[in-house]
Amino acid sequence: MDLLSEATSGGGRVLAARHITADQAVPEVNNAVNTSLVCHSMDFMPDFKSYMTALHMYGPVLWALAGAASLCTLLVYGLSLRAAYRRRSTFAHAAVILAVYPVVALSALVSLIVPRARLVGEAVAQEAVMVAMYHLFQLLVAECGGAEQLVRCAEGARLETRVLPCCCWPCCVLPRPLLHKSRISTLRYLVLQMPIIQAILYVVILVLWAEDKNLYANSFIMIQPFIASSILLGVWGMIMTVRAAEAAGARPRGKFLAVQIVLLVVKLQGGAVKVVPALVKMPCLMALHPSVFINLIHNSLMLVEVFLLSVWAWYLYSAKTDKFADKFADKVQHAVVAVLEESPKANSRKLDFTQRGSRPNSFGSEVK
Repeated sequence: MDLLSEATSGGGRVLAARHITADQAVPEVNNAVNTSLVCHSMDFMPDFKSYMTALHMYGPVLWALAGAASLCTLLVYGLSLRAAYRRRSTFAHAAVILAVYPVVALSALVSLIVPRARLVGEAVAQEAVMVAMYHLFQLLVAECGGAEQLVRCAEGARLETRVLPCCCWPCCVLPRPLLHKSRISTLRYLVLQMPIIQAILYVVILVLWAEDKNLYANSFIMIQPFIASSILLGVWGMIMTVRAAEAAGARPRGKFLAVQIVLLVVKLQGGAVKVVPALVKMPCLMALHPSVFINLIHNSLMLVEVFLLSVWAWYLYSAKTDKFADKFADKVQHAVVAVLEESPKANSRKLDFTQRGSRPNSFGSEVK
């Protein structure tokens, strides 16, 4: 068969190879959920329609359960606000701290429904944890009566600098200075840099991701040390603040752990999700890339973890478990009242000696 002569004859015939007949229809291929296309594309993030088609009937069921978990977290947040409202002096800080749980839950819900929103959800969740850390610092200082009262109640205690993550060599040679107001200000700056630095870095990451995904993948490795350094410095400052508050007589470790575990869930567990598909060869499940499937499991697990942590936070901030904070506040109040009552007595005594033209010596007798 001369293909050239057939083409120039103008007979209107359709030319095809010998093994393909004109009467045989070519089967349609759904490229959106084709396993060979999805599983062998390492940067493939399915759109919503393809994602929903791949999940079949499991998608709506999973999303309904995730929505129910998020709703329960919001309800627990309302109960926690009610429990924290009895201490109005620190209610604003407590409200921001407790808000980290519904914010992280909603971020996980959005990432679960829309896989392409994973990076945005990660940025929102991590920034929420950073802001909660700073307000936790503010809460601890406020519960101790302020920086000056904290130092006064610590009674010459030293600042514990040899704590995590600087608890071993070469950090074991760090000095342990006396605790005073300027040290509290330094701790404030260490914690405050976390939400600021993390926000700037994630803005850069989102811009790189929107510009070019390959550029984002290559640049993320260079940005990661700055993210880790900022978080470690902030956590170091928070642990030193917790030790200082404990030296003053408070018990803030439970509240700190309730926020620190959220950071581990968002950052450490989220980082492991990104690394596992590259290290372990996994098969395709439900026509989804392994990274997409693992991200689905991660977000589902995060919703359960955040709900349990919100229940624990409700327990910590409830009136039944915060009796020690009330006793500590009463102790501080009695100390302030005692100082105020002592001041007029000292002034009246000094005025009495002045009017009499005498002054007391070191033995308590009067000297003319």
